[in-house]
Amino acid sequence: MRLRIAVLAGVLLGCSSTTESGVVPDIQGDWGGPDANVTLTPTGGSVEYGCGLAVLDKYWRVSPSGIFTATAKHFTEGGPVPPGVAPSHPARITGQVQGDLLTFTETLTDLHQTLGPFTVERGKVVQLLKCL
Repeated sequence: MRLRIAVLAGVLLGCSSTTESGVVPDIQGDWGGPDANVTLTPTGGSVEYGCGLAVLDKYWRVSPSGIFTATAKHFTEGGPVPPGVAPSHPARITGQVQGDLLTFTETLTDLHQTLGPFTVERGKVVQLLKCL
């Protein structure tokens, strides 16, 4: 009896993480667009901008409906600050996956500043114009 309850609980929990098509979107890999490149791995990831970089922690998530959430550290690049010296800013990244497109914004939580929206395409990496 206990085994049946455990099996039933496992089936119900498994069903709670699926979409109508039966799978949670797999968004690992490279994504690129005119203003950003995104790399997602099981251990974190990064978002590269022309004038900045966000380093994602390993707790990024995508829901069964394609809602993407992550926390990160954002580094501003270029301008009067020498490379490698800029302080980091805590950031929250939220977005939506629809097919091969990911549209997202990044909020620098300590500055209450939102960057984006940005749209990137799966499997694409672009050469970004970098700030000097």
